[in-house]
Amino acid sequence: MKKKKVLVVDDDKKSRYLVSFLLEKESFEVIMATNGLEGIEAARKQQVDLIIMDVKMPKMDGYETTKRIRRLEKYKSIPIIALTSYAMTEDKERALKAGCTGYIPKPITSETFISEIKKFLEVKDEKGNSS
Repeated sequence: MKKKKVLVVDDDKKSRYLVSFLLEKESFEVIMATNGLEGIEAARKQQVDLIIMDVKMPKMDGYETTKRIRRLEKYKSIPIIALTSYAMTEDKERALKAGCTGYIPKPITSETFISEIKKFLEVKDEKGNSS
């Protein structure tokens, strides 16, 4: 079975480390980007199965980065998950409105994080897209 590729776009080193550690432990291939512009570039260069998008980043926030990635033809239906310490209802709505498929609040818990990520990948698979 082919490894699932996950693009992690986050400016926080500790957050990137934790997310990549949890994903790699579950045999995901992880691609890192430290800001929105790097995230867009990484998305253009290769195809990933899912994107984890930090919302609060310098240069370009996760909302704008998500909107720009969604404009790329190959990313119209790929799950993009907002990862943020903003946990208000309006923040979740703003992330979804920007094009995110889902929302995971920080701090993440290792017990639930991977199951959440797998759920987003299963939803995509049920629609008949590649698994």
